[in-house]
Amino acid sequence: MPKHYLWAIGEGIKTYRPGEIIVDRYQVQGDRILLDTQPEKTPQMPEEIPGEIEPYLRLFPYRLHIPQVYGILSVTEKKRTREIWLLEGGPIDANSGSLMPEIARAWKDATPMRQLNWLWQMAQLWQPLNVQKVASSLLNSENLRVEGQLVRLLELQADRKSLTLQHLGRFWQKWASNAHPVVEKFLKQLFHQMITGEVHNADRLIVQLDLALEVLGRSQIRKIHIATATDTGPNRSNNEDACYPASKTMISYPPSYKTVAMVCDGIGGQEGGEEASELAIKVLCQRLQNIPEDGDPLTITTKLEESAYVANDAIYERNDNEQRQGRQRMGTTLVMALAHLHELYITHIGDSRAYWITPTRCHQVTLDDDVATRQVRLGYSLYQDAVNQVASGALVQALGITASTSLHPTVQRFPIDEDSIFLICSDGLSDRNRVEEYWQTEILPLLQGKTNLATVRDRLIEIANATNGHDNVTVALVYYQVTDQGQITELSLPPVKVQHLKVQKSRKNSEFNSSDSQFFENKPKNFPYDSEYKSGWFYLSGILILLVLGGILAYFLSPLAKELTQPLDVKSPKINTFAANTEKPSQQPNSIFSPSLSLDIDSLILINHGDISRERLHEPIELLNNTTNKKVIGIVSNGSILQVTRKLNKSEETWLELQVCSTVTPSNIDLELSNVLLQPKDKGWIQKVKIESSLGVIILERNSEKIDGCVED
Repeated sequence: MPKHYLWAIGEGIKTYRPGEIIVDRYQVQGDRILLDTQPEKTPQMPEEIPGEIEPYLRLFPYRLHIPQVYGILSVTEKKRTREIWLLEGGPIDANSGSLMPEIARAWKDATPMRQLNWLWQMAQLWQPLNVQKVASSLLNSENLRVEGQLVRLLELQADRKSLTLQHLGRFWQKWASNAHPVVEKFLKQLFHQMITGEVHNADRLIVQLDLALEVLGRSQIRKIHIATATDTGPNRSNNEDACYPASKTMISYPPSYKTVAMVCDGIGGQEGGEEASELAIKVLCQRLQNIPEDGDPLTITTKLEESAYVANDAIYERNDNEQRQGRQRMGTTLVMALAHLHELYITHIGDSRAYWITPTRCHQVTLDDDVATRQVRLGYSLYQDAVNQVASGALVQALGITASTSLHPTVQRFPIDEDSIFLICSDGLSDRNRVEEYWQTEILPLLQGKTNLATVRDRLIEIANATNGHDNVTVALVYYQVTDQGQITELSLPPVKVQHLKVQKSRKNSEFNSSDSQFFENKPKNFPYDSEYKSGWFYLSGILILLVLGGILAYFLSPLAKELTQPLDVKSPKINTFAANTEKPSQQPNSIFSPSLSLDIDSLILINHGDISRERLHEPIELLNNTTNKKVIGIVSNGSILQVTRKLNKSEETWLELQVCSTVTPSNIDLELSNVLLQPKDKGWIQKVKIESSLGVIILERNSEKIDGCVED
C-alpha cells in the first residue's frame, strides 16, 4: 500500500524537525510533510470549522486540484496549545514523500498541448477560488505544482486584496518566453489581452484556451478501447446493475468515432432496480445520438445534462404510472464517459464512481451524491468525520426518484494529452476503497504494456466479489491512447473579439444562439429548463394580477426588509437574503435565511439594494443575451421582481435565465441610464453565483398556491 503523506499548515508545525514523531502517530519527513503511521485510525476532528479552513470544504468538488483537510493536531507545549491542520491529496509523491515539481520548473520542458492544458485547468479554478477569496493561491509559483498533466495546489492562501484576471495575466506573462514555439505567439497575445482587460472574465479565457486545445488536438492520433462487465455477485439473486456497451464487450474505436461507456446501479429492489437501470441506458443511448461530432464544449455539456433529465423523466413517469410510492419507487445511479476529440466528459448522478488512472496516481474524479458529501460542501464537517456519521452514505439524488426540477447532474470534462485509463464502476467495486487498494497492481500494468484490457476487467470483477461481495458489481474501462504527430509548427488563432460592456436596451424577446434554437425545437416533455408556455384568459389574468402584486410588493418590501427580525407569518412570503456564496445562515444583521429555499425554476427574486443612481451603480444586476458570447442586454432596477424561467448547469457553473415580472423606475435616475433598464417580460441570463453573492437580493417563496405569472402566453 502507498504511504499516506500529509501536508501540514499552521504555526505549530515550525517547531518540529525531520524524524520527530508527533502525538505518537505522525512522523516528520521534511519541511511540513508528515507521514501518518496509523492511517487505519480516524484522525482527530475539530469541534468547529474556523473561517480560514472553510474554503477547503466549499471547494470539495475541485479536490482533483485542491487538497482536502484530513484532520487536526492539537499540541500543548509550555501551557500553550497550537493547532496543526493536516491536508491530504496534495502534490506529494506517494512513494518518495517528496513534493511534485513546481509548474514554473516543469513548464519549459512540457509539450505545447500540456502547457495549454495546465493554463486551462488554472482558468477553470480562477472563478471558484475568487469567490472564496483564495485566488492568490494561483499566483504563487511555489504553491503551484504539477503531476503529469494535472495542476495541483499545495494549499489555499487567503487573498489580501480583490483580484482580477489582470493579476493572473501578469503572473502568467513571465512564462511566455519559455513557452513552446508552437504556442508562444498565441500565449503572448492572450496574456497581453488579459493584462489590458480585453479578456476580462474566466469564461472568455476558457473559450480561448478551448479553441487552442482543439487546434492542437487535431495533431493527435487517438485510439480508444472499451471493456465492460457486470456480475450479480455471490450474495445476490438478481442483477440490478446495467452497463453500456453490453457486458463482456470489447471495442476499439478509431479517432473520429464518438465513444460512450455507461454504468447504472438500480435502486428499488427486485421490483424496479433492474428495470430502472436498463431504461436509463436505453433512453441515454437514444438521446446521445443528438450530440454533434463538431459540437463545442457548452453544446456537449448541455446535451449531456439534457439526456440525464430525459432519462430521469422516463423513470419518474413510469413510477407515477405504476403508482409506486416511497421505497417502492425505482431509480438508478449513473456514471457515463463520453470521449469527444481530445476530451473526455464524465456525467454523474448518485454514488457510482469514475476514477482516472495515470502513470503516477489513481484519482477519484466524481463525488458521491450522498449525505456525507453534502455536509462537506456545505462547510459543516470534514469528510473524514462526515463519513462516520449515521446515514452518511444515504443518497441525496438519483435518476427517477424525483422530478427533474430537483435533479442536479454533474458534468466534468478532461483534456487528455497522455495515455490514461478511466474506470467507471458501481459501488460493488468501489466500496471499502478497493479501487484505491488495487489500482497499482491490477490497472497500472495496462498503462505499462504488461497486460490487456480484458484481463484487467475480469480481475476487477473477481476482486469485487472476493473482497466485497455484498452487491452486484459493474465495471467499464475506457483506455485512452494518445500519440502526438507534431504536425502543427505554430498555433494561430484569430484575435479575441472584444465585447466592451456597452449596455443596450433589450428587445422584447431575448435572442437565442443556434444551440438555443435546437434546444427548443427538440425539447422533451416537461424538460426542467423550459417554462411551460400557456395560453388563455385564465393565464393572462394571472400575469396581470402578478404584475400588480409585484409592484405592491416592491413598494412595501423595500422599507420593511430592514425591520424583519421576528418569525414570519405563515401567510407572508418567506424571505431569504443570500450571503456571498454560502448555504449557511447569513451572518449579516437583520437577515433571515431558510436553507430550504433555493433558486429553482419559477423562483421569484426581489432586487432590494437602495435607489439606483450612477454613484451607487457599482455592482448592478446585469442580464446577458446568452451564456456563450455574454452580451449585456440591460440592467435590472431596484424594486424589480424577476422569475427564474430556465436553469443551465455549465461545467462547474450554474446559469439562470430570468424574466422581469415588474419594475419600479427610480425617480432620480438620469435619462441615459433609464434607456438600459429592463422592462417587464424582458429575459436574460446571469450566473447563479452572482445572484447569490449580491447584497439586497431577496428570494420570495410562495407558501400557498402556485402563481402562474411571468409567462408569455
